[in-house]
Amino acid sequence: MNRKRWADLSSGQKMAMIVLGTIQFGLLAAALWDIAHRTADEVRGDRRLWAGIVFINWFGPLAYFTIGRKDGLCSRWCGSCCESESTTSLTESDSEPFSL
Repeated sequence: MNRKRWADLSSGQKMAMIVLGTIQFGLLAAALWDIAHRTADEVRGDRRLWAGIVFINWFGPLAYFTIGRKDGLCSRWCGSCCESESTTSLTESDSEPFSL
């Protein structure tokens, strides 16, 4: 299978590559900035390890923002699988089934 060169791509394919590359670079830059500006207590694990992981295309920055930050999406969605410093208990009104 021959690999396509940049000149072989249509203008739509070139634009898609530019947009996706910009998004990927933006995620990387945002993750690195966030790691640099957070304390070690606000990040799960070693910040240096996360700084290396975010260089893995797409997966790294998304994993950092969902799992690596203690206030990330993982702690908001699943709560029990991620240790969170702010645990809340259910009140009686929260445990009642939904009713109309």
